[in-house]
Amino acid sequence: MVFAVMDITDRDSIDTCARGVATRVGDVDVLVNNAAALIGQNQELLKTSIDVFLQTFEANVWGSLMVCQAFVPAMIARGYGRVVNVSSGSGQLSSMGTWAPAYSISKAALNAMTVQLAAATRGTGVLVNCVDPGWVRTRMGGSGASRSVEQGAETIVWAATLGANGATGAFLRDKRHIDW
Repeated sequence: MVFAVMDITDRDSIDTCARGVATRVGDVDVLVNNAAALIGQNQELLKTSIDVFLQTFEANVWGSLMVCQAFVPAMIARGYGRVVNVSSGSGQLSSMGTWAPAYSISKAALNAMTVQLAAATRGTGVLVNCVDPGWVRTRMGGSGASRSVEQGAETIVWAATLGANGATGAFLRDKRHIDW
């Protein structure tokens, strides 16, 4: 196993990481976009500054997109790959409320990016999905969260190992499709 460090808000860092990974280990089979920012979660939409939205989107959407741009073309060229974008129930349009406007809207945008990428890679052997891991006991989720890290990771790992006929362009939780 090889670990690589990158700043997902810095294109040069991402490109350097992608080149380094390709040189050290070759092809990447699985890409999990799990970095996220949760800023201003207790602010109301109309009182949340644009700077909070910009910082949140930079990590939650643009970072994931730039990482996909760096790694997915090689997956397409090889004819195999799995992309799992870690989203949130907070970005689920069918049940979105008022909590954490910048975070929620950015996760809805990540969901849209997932659908776009799945359509762009359809038929190439690359499957692209979003996973809502639920409320997980992490630094972001806090100690009161209802799910362990292992429970939160279960569907992410499952989506990363889907067979050739697996779902693509889906929003998943607990190994099942959920509404966008």
